[in-house]
Amino acid sequence: MEGSGRWICCRQQAGPLVKESRAVRPRMCRTDGPFERAEKNRILRPPRDSAVCRTRIDRLELLLALFGFEGWSYTLTFDDAHLPENFGGVRKRWRALLYRMKAYHSGVPDYVYLIEGKHGDHRYHLHLTVRYCDFPPLVMETLWQDGYIVESQPLLLGVFDTYRRTARYYCKERSDGVVIPIDARTWVASRSLTQKLPPPVYFRAECGRIDIPADNRVCGRFTVDNAWGHYHYGWYIEQDPKHPTVFEGRRVPHQHGAGRY
Repeated sequence: MEGSGRWICCRQQAGPLVKESRAVRPRMCRTDGPFERAEKNRILRPPRDSAVCRTRIDRLELLLALFGFEGWSYTLTFDDAHLPENFGGVRKRWRALLYRMKAYHSGVPDYVYLIEGKHGDHRYHLHLTVRYCDFPPLVMETLWQDGYIVESQPLLLGVFDTYRRTARYYCKERSDGVVIPIDARTWVASRSLTQKLPPPVYFRAECGRIDIPADNRVCGRFTVDNAWGHYHYGWYIEQDPKHPTVFEGRRVPHQHGAGRY
């Protein structure tokens, strides 16, 4: 761990998304009463959406952020003639699509996909995120030969949207052993994409201040300070250099709080 100081810090960047946490963590003690334990746990166990990378949603959020501002999401449905009877059949259809995608792309493209079938009309369907420049809608309509594309939209929907919204959506269905096998991964990312994710940087600092540039697309903070320790967390998405956000002649000011995250 680099540097010196009492604050233990972790910083992660993925594309335009930057996440950082700084903490002075307390130690649990056998003599702690209920109040002491509760206050210490506020530092040791921050909310799930206030950590650099602790959950599968955190991990997926970082991978989606690697698409930057080029990400494009599709919902691929099956027509009656091609509707698979089970999860294995859907995965077989996916492999056929991926084969065509590789042929068109002349190699393995970056992608994140998942199979769903437990909500709505309970028909199996695929969600897929790729780069628009790799697979624009007209190309994907040609490659998907088993039904219809019912949704085609940017990964980021508007000025204050985040990659975490899609990450949460992609993680909403759980394996049930019937529609989705127990051992099935709820989402899968290509190895070419996961290899692009840089490792987190751990370091020590003398203060807990997390600097967030005023010129950002959207951001948020979470802070806990009490008698036993401190936990500071901040995140932001950098501006799209090709299409900077402007509102009434000024860049949109950053947003605070986890509510927009």
